Amino acid sequence: MQYATISKPLEVTTEVCKSKFICKLQPIESLDEGLEFVAKIKKEYSDARHNCYAIIGTPESNEMKYSDDGEPSGTAGQPMMTALQKNGLYGVACVVTRYFGGIKLGAGRLAQTYLKSVVDTINAAEIIDKKLSSVVSVTLTYGKYKLFNNLFSAIEHIVLDTEYSQNVTITFATPIQNEGVVLEKITELTQGRTPLVQSKKYLTYKR
Repeated sequence: MQYATISKPLEVTTEVCKSKFICKLQPIESLDEGLEFVAKIKKEYSDARHNCYAIIGTPESNEMKYSDDGEPSGTAGQPMMTALQKNGLYGVACVVTRYFGGIKLGAGRLAQTYLKSVVDTINAAEIIDKKLSSVVSVTLTYGKYKLFNNLFSAIEHIVLDTEYSQNVTITFATPIQNEGVVLEKITELTQGRTPLVQSKKYLTYKR
């Protein structure tokens, strides 16, 4: 399993008919983390008339939530969520803060503006892939460690930690679909000592 998300927080401000729209994107791991981000922004921009939001969790969590925060129903939160979904993003919290400029936009244009505000911010973001990965730790002799590097050169993996002492202990992650092949190769390398999979987590891989 994998999903696309943003690499880091991002902010883009636009102005439409004297109203200022400040869009902030934040990578998150859960709905609760997204709601905490929303609360932080609402506190930071407590003088704004609206702090609308859309939050979408990881694919398997099926978590999502959005709010118009006082704007006419369906003109803010839903268009913002649509922008996230149409770009295939997960694990993102989005808040658009609006400072009203005195000119009413009408429901149609308001929805288009919230949608465009989020799309413009996504277009400015760096999109990354997160893949559900198995984290494995194995201790090898220095000779076997060299063989490890040769064996795994063609297998997608990320080295998380390497400890050098009398032997070499390497902790690495590989996309979950590679787990069987990886464990088989390490078992061969260590002459029958199958390592335990320490955990499974989403990690970032280069596109």
